Amino acid sequence: MRLVHLSDPHLSDLDGYSGWHLRGKRRLGYLSWMRRRRHHHRREVLAQLCTQVAREQADVIAVTGDLVQLGLPDEIVQARAWLDGLGAAPIALVPGNHDLYRDDAVAGVLASWSGYLHLSEATLEAFPSRFDCGPLTVIGLCSAYAAPFWSAAGRLGVAQLARLDDMLAATAGRMRCVLVHHPPLPGQCASRKALRDAAELAVLLEGHGVELVLHGHIHRNVALRHAARTQVLATASASNADPARRASYRVLDVTEQPDRWLLDARLMTLDGDGSVSCHDRLHCEFPRH
Repeated sequence: MRLVHLSDPHLSDLDGYSGWHLRGKRRLGYLSWMRRRRHHHRREVLAQLCTQVAREQADVIAVTGDLVQLGLPDEIVQARAWLDGLGAAPIALVPGNHDLYRDDAVAGVLASWSGYLHLSEATLEAFPSRFDCGPLTVIGLCSAYAAPFWSAAGRLGVAQLARLDDMLAATAGRMRCVLVHHPPLPGQCASRKALRDAAELAVLLEGHGVELVLHGHIHRNVALRHAARTQVLATASASNADPARRASYRVLDVTEQPDRWLLDARLMTLDGDGSVSCHDRLHCEFPRH
């Protein structure tokens, strides 16, 4: 089966807004968008990348958050339209810190994106989510919350970690792919942007022998091995126009064998002519428990 991962599209259109009509953290976020981020995250780049994603014939598409910039109602609606047009494959989505920028964004995200979150109830307390596709179980975590000024940090919380512990125990024997917006391991990014309980998550990943973790947030392509078994992959922003960090997605092919899982992961990067090329390839084997 084939999974495609993309992250951090930041597909906001804030042209109709003025910073003077926004309050608090949203005003700062608007200034950041207008001065810098809108030049890095371009809708035409995202459209080119998604054209290539549609050709991959994925069985499931994983999106690890930051669909928008400020969590405004118009942005959330725009993001829903983008999700609806992404392709025929099922989508497994987790929110990012920009999606839940303020507390008033939560209800809109849960309502508008419900079909892609795979939650049993329309509440953040229903995370982790679970989506089964063939031999693969995709588990979604919500690391996003309305952080204070100058913070882009994430947290899972004791209750969500406890539910994850139970879910990982219940899915032993399957190939597990955990989705989370923030980097899952300690030390992967600056503390202002880090997952507060990354150490606790890392213990669970190792203890349950999780095979694969996909995340975003850092806008870079990174491959790490955690403990003896867990492969951690970050994928750059899907709309990134910066030549040093080109827009990318990953194609992950999972093959089931009697005694092991095989993973072939290709990093596909958007070239200047709108085509994509493979910039890295990773092969992993995971003995079955």
